[in-house]
Amino acid sequence: MIKLQLLLRHPAPEPAIDASLRARLEQLGFQIDGCGRASVTAHMTEGNFIRLFGHNAPQAAVAPARTPDLAIPDALQEDISLITSAPRHDLTTTKGIPHASI
Repeated sequence: MIKLQLLLRHPAPEPAIDASLRARLEQLGFQIDGCGRASVTAHMTEGNFIRLFGHNAPQAAVAPARTPDLAIPDALQEDISLITSAPRHDLTTTKGIPHASI
């Protein structure tokens, strides 16, 4: 699965997206993991990614600053301002306390 982060063009007052946007995302192959006031975290299969964006997904280990922005599908232009591959998070520990790092 390919993890993606989508930036909402119009942040919401509550951490949720409307049913219309959710339906369009799901129709395009996005499987929503979480919603915030300004972003959506989702994942999709490699096949759906290639079908939607026309190329393989960037490597998950690529640093976020080097991950290219993905083209925004026409159906999402009014609601989404940016789509990027989410960086891989590795579990690390400090003094026995687990936390995630990029």
